[in-house]
Formats: sequence, structure tokens, C-alpha cells
Amino acid sequence: MHIEALEERVDNNAVTLILHGEQLGVLDNSVSLLEEQVNVLENTDVTIEERINDLEAADTITEQRLNNLETTVNGTTPDDLTERVVNLENITSSQQNDIDKLEVKDVVHDNDIAALENVDTGLEQRISQLEDGKIISNVSVGFHARLTTANLPRDTPIPYGDVLVNVGNRYSPDTGIFTAHIAGLYYFQQYWVMDYRYTQVLRIYKNNVIQCSSYGNSYGSGDYDYDYNSPSCSAVIELQPGDEVYVTSNNGVPVYGSVYTGFTGFLIQPYV
Repeated sequence: MHIEALEERVDNNAVTLILHGEQLGVLDNSVSLLEEQVNVLENTDVTIEERINDLEAADTITEQRLNNLETTVNGTTPDDLTERVVNLENITSSQQNDIDKLEVKDVVHDNDIAALENVDTGLEQRISQLEDGKIISNVSVGFHARLTTANLPRDTPIPYGDVLVNVGNRYSPDTGIFTAHIAGLYYFQQYWVMDYRYTQVLRIYKNNVIQCSSYGNSYGSGDYDYDYNSPSCSAVIELQPGDEVYVTSNNGVPVYGSVYTGFTGFLIQPYV
């Protein structure tokens, strides 16, 4: 009995030792956790100290800026401040005036550009009309030519070869034909002195249509018994570009040339 009691006590002590060992392990773990927490707190304390130092440095900079501002304010009188405000207002007003002037100039430039565009459009239209022969501004067209030979062709345009004036270069001395390039109202005249031996008719034509005629004849019995006639005719004619005007003779007999016989015409008014 005594031995069994001892064995039981031994067993109980062994169990107790095991429990104590487990408790020691738990305590060891707790100690380790506490040590880790202490290390974390120590690191945190270092970080906090660094932030405190940063804040103190920032506070120092702020104090310096405040001191600078106080120095500036203390050194500035109310009159100085008023003067600076007035100067700033004047500068602002001047800048606004400059802006207003620039805006006015911009509007003027826009108007100038619009006007130039209108002029350009008008010029393009006038150029187109000029090319089409619809409008001519400040233009002069006219000619005056005299006969260089006494002999005239029959029923064909008479070439008056001595050209005195040919503004616009629309009369051809080679063919005797005036060709219009501008639509408008024209004046034409032919004049001549007939040879006393013959009778004939000179006519002004527009595109093969008679516009006017002049008739001359002379009758005499000797060299000194004759009469020199100086017939002429004139016409106001409407022409379109390409229309032709010329003079013909009905029988082609001689006339007196040079200053005595000629063909002339000019533009009275262009059609717009």
C-alpha cells in the first residue's frame, strides 16, 4: 500500500511538471511577443521623434516668414500701401485701355479685311465682265483713217490705209473693217470727194446691213466746166462684241484720196 501511494504521488508530480512546462512555454511566447512589441514601440518612438524634428524645422521656417512679413509691414506706411494700390490700379487701367485699343484695332482690321474681300470680289466680277465684254470702265475706242489710193474696190470693204488714230486697235487698215470688242453705242462717218467724171455711192455697213449712204455725181463739158462734190454720211450704231463696220463702193470708180476721203468712228457709251 505504501509503495502504491508513492507511485501515485510520483505520477501526480510528473503531471504537475508537464503542466508547469507547458505554462513556461506559454510564458516564453508571451515574453517574445512583448519583446517584439517593445521593438516596435522603440521604432515608432524614433519615427515620432523624426516627425517632431521635421515639424519643429517647418515651424522655424514659418516663424522666419512671419518675421519677414512683419518686417515688410512694419516698414510700410499706410501712405505707401495706398500709393502701391493706386499704382496697381493705374497699371490695370492702362492695360485695360491697351486691351480696348487692341480690340478696336482688331475690329478695324476685320472691317478692312471684309472691305478688301468685297473689293476683291468686285474686281473678280469686273474682270469676268471685261473678259465677256459686258462692262468697260474709263475706256476709249476710236479711229480715223484716210484713203491712200484713188482706186476703190467694188462691193467689198474699202481699206483706208493711212491710219491717223486707232485707239483700242480695233480698226484694221489691211481690211478696212472695224471690229467691236465692247458692247455699246458708237458713232461712224465716211466722207469723200468724188472724181468729177464719175457717179457713185459709198455706204456704211454693219454686218452686211446698210446703215447710211452718200451719193455723188458731176457733170461738165470741159476741163473747167465741172463741180467737185464732197458727200458724206454718218450713223449712230449699237454694237455687240464681234460686230463689224466698214464702207463699200457701189461701182469702184476713182475718188480723190488723201485728206479728201476718210472713215472714222468712236465709242460713245459702253453698255454696263
